Amino acid sequence: MGFKNIVSRIVEKADIVIEVLDARFPELTRNEELEKKVNGRGKKLIFALNKSDLVSRNYAKRKKKALEKDGRAVFVSASEKKGIIKLREEIGKASNGQEVKIAIVGVPNIGKSSLLNALKGKQSAKVAPIAGYTKGEQWVRISDKIMLLDSPGVLPIEKADEFSSALTCSKNPEQLSDAEGIALQLIDFVKKEIPEKAEKAGWAEKSAEQVLEETAKKKGKLLKGGKANTSEAGKLIIREWQRGKL
Repeated sequence: MGFKNIVSRIVEKADIVIEVLDARFPELTRNEELEKKVNGRGKKLIFALNKSDLVSRNYAKRKKKALEKDGRAVFVSASEKKGIIKLREEIGKASNGQEVKIAIVGVPNIGKSSLLNALKGKQSAKVAPIAGYTKGEQWVRISDKIMLLDSPGVLPIEKADEFSSALTCSKNPEQLSDAEGIALQLIDFVKKEIPEKAEKAGWAEKSAEQVLEETAKKKGKLLKGGKANTSEAGKLIIREWQRGKL
């Protein structure tokens, strides 16, 4: 089934759509086609900015402000179960006290399943198939007024270049055709967009090339003759980014 059909089905089923974004770069993980369909059909849209524990408070505020012109925005950390109460509050506001059905969507590896499980909690209860919907789709009641589609929707990355794929964890370092070049872009990205992280990592006053070379030497990634293996250092930096260790 094509992307347009998947999006249409998701929007048709749900009263509220939660689009999970990466708090570090929400712009890259948004899907504008989905958002237009949600708003065009009068459904409610909530942005859940996951991995918020990996960004500073000031950075988070800037990103949240930019998003709120298009929908409600909540910062969460699904892995640490943070922001879930706030997200439930926003769902309550969007529902106006009515019974609602919610679908969770987002690009691969963004944390949709973790967020779904955090919302479900241990007290959730499966409900019988709902008339008019595809057989086999499972809804879970998470409160008296809220039912959750128990299968997150996977959306394609619209900006599907290798840099975006590396940032969003859609490709691991070994799958990239130029890990070194992507790592250089990543270093510059962190320096520009998250300067406090660059400062903490000791990158602020160095060029991306210097960072890569120093990382290779520090981590023992060397070629014959002691020359820095910047290709392997690039993979290491990308891997640490994807694991949230930068």
